[in-house]
Amino acid sequence: MTKVNTLSKLVLICGLTAATLTTGSVFAKGDGYKQGHSQARFLLSERAADKLALTQEQQTQLKAIFTAQKTQIKALRSQDKDARQAQRQAYKEQMDALLSAPNFDENAAKELLTARQDKKQQLGLIKLKTQHQVMQLLNAEQKEKLAKIQQRMTKKHRKHKA
Repeated sequence: MTKVNTLSKLVLICGLTAATLTTGSVFAKGDGYKQGHSQARFLLSERAADKLALTQEQQTQLKAIFTAQKTQIKALRSQDKDARQAQRQAYKEQMDALLSAPNFDENAAKELLTARQDKKQQLGLIKLKTQHQVMQLLNAEQKEKLAKIQQRMTKKHRKHKA
């Protein structure tokens, strides 16, 4: 049994080492942008400027659009760490009170969920508004090229995810 245990430990250590080493490369490829900002990262790149034949004016306007989006999202998320932590704590306390109550209060539950969804809805609106501005900036040929590129990127992402 000791040989089996030793072998099992060795396999476990090798697996953990491999997992640890590969995670660094996954996080390293970010270029300072979060994964959800891949459209902004792509459209602001020289590669996109070449593939979509963006003019200098369009590139400047895209940069302004994404900078405005970033500012709006930061304002919505409020950079005050203590305020966010207090909000999370208050939400947790309300949720705990709701779950520990002898009778389930459906109205209070809906109110809690609605308050949380309002912020997500505002973030979604900011992102949709940005996408709309980008699409209005591009001409028909550029929109078509961008759609094809996005299809390829989506297909590639699905292939790697599966």
